[in-house]
Amino acid sequence: MRRVFFVVLPHVHMLDLGGPMQVLESLAGLGIASVPLRCVGPRHEVTSAQGAALTALHPLPKHLERGDVVIVIGSRLALDAPVTPEQLEAITWLQTVVAPRLPEITLASVCTGAFLLGAAGLLDGRHCTTHHDYLERLQKRYPAARVLSNRLLLEDAGLITSAGVSAGIDLALLLIVRHFGEAAAIRVARENVVPFRRLGHDPALDAQLRYRNHGHSLIHAVQDFLTAQPASTLPYEALASRFAVSYRHLARLFQQECGVTLKQYQQQLRIAMARRLLKGGDWPVERVAEACGFASPQAFRAAWRQEESLPPARWRSQA
Repeated sequence: MRRVFFVVLPHVHMLDLGGPMQVLESLAGLGIASVPLRCVGPRHEVTSAQGAALTALHPLPKHLERGDVVIVIGSRLALDAPVTPEQLEAITWLQTVVAPRLPEITLASVCTGAFLLGAAGLLDGRHCTTHHDYLERLQKRYPAARVLSNRLLLEDAGLITSAGVSAGIDLALLLIVRHFGEAAAIRVARENVVPFRRLGHDPALDAQLRYRNHGHSLIHAVQDFLTAQPASTLPYEALASRFAVSYRHLARLFQQECGVTLKQYQQQLRIAMARRLLKGGDWPVERVAEACGFASPQAFRAAWRQEESLPPARWRSQA
């Protein structure tokens, strides 16, 4: 992630902008990475939909570089009104500056920002989403787009669209996962007191990101430890001692906060690790089982059957 540009138009929704901007700004605050964030648009100053004035906006950049991220922020739209000069300038910029750089850059939208992508022809043939109140209108206006409902995020051919308002936060966390890894995204989410979410038919969260929708610092610390070394064979009593609690107390707290047991959580982490090893290499199943901390290939296969319908070797051939 080189730079992040937030495309801001008049009547921008404050949370559409502020949510992802604060999440991505946390990268620097936590010492993860220093990524320049810049609000850009056709105007130097705009008034938001909520009435606050935003000033010192930068012009739309004339050039983009590999690794740049462009996020088109949602605004209050008068869909029956003619295209405004600001919208036309942004659409033209998307067509002439942004589109030629895909997929070397990342392009995303929050809420009604998808309408600008549609006007630029960038949703044609792609799956996409927007705020639930605007789904039908997005599909009607851009019939070549494949608009889906009940989704927080949708990615198709390097372009990411998100649903309304707070889904911009989920978008920012997804970008952090992609560029800096799950551990960084978990730190940022905890710093901003937000959960990882999914809706409907969204792909399941990675095991490292599941069961984080709680505020218990001890359990987060235990999850951080297990996520960093899923193959650890440290006895649970010793694990509890590392955090100065009894195993009985830790087990009760973990189940209470996460809805799964410690053993179930660690098994999901190990299976996720096994998937990565099977997909990315040619190790035999027995070696994968050992590397993931299972006591035997038989124990691995038993755990695998709880998560996957195909045996490991067949799963690898189809992954």
